[in-house]
Amino acid sequence: MIQHGTAPFLECSSRGDRRFSAFAARIKGRGNRSIEEIYQAAKRFEDGSTGLTWREAKGKRAVNADEVRALYSVLWDEYIAENPHLLPILTSATGLQDLFGQAGHACQATELWRIRCAALCIPT
Repeated sequence: MIQHGTAPFLECSSRGDRRFSAFAARIKGRGNRSIEEIYQAAKRFEDGSTGLTWREAKGKRAVNADEVRALYSVLWDEYIAENPHLLPILTSATGLQDLFGQAGHACQATELWRIRCAALCIPT
């Protein structure tokens, strides 16, 4: 579990507020695909494979890990830009968490906390 801020925590996964789940968050400007679909498909693997479904790619180490991690941040920025009505929910939260988040992996709670802090002009 990954947590940022203080309790009470807004759960940013399919077990909480689904609008902040990478599986449910869809970006209109990217063919209405989910952040998870786009992120997992962008991974490249040692055998040269890429463009896999999220089920095929999830949990596998990509050779372009830094690149896809940066993409993950951009995708959350795009999603919030397309859905500005969600920003007040983030900025009013005292904490965000992802029950499924693991240290060293891309995490929606981490990205949304970054967006929240930027909106409030708070250094992360």
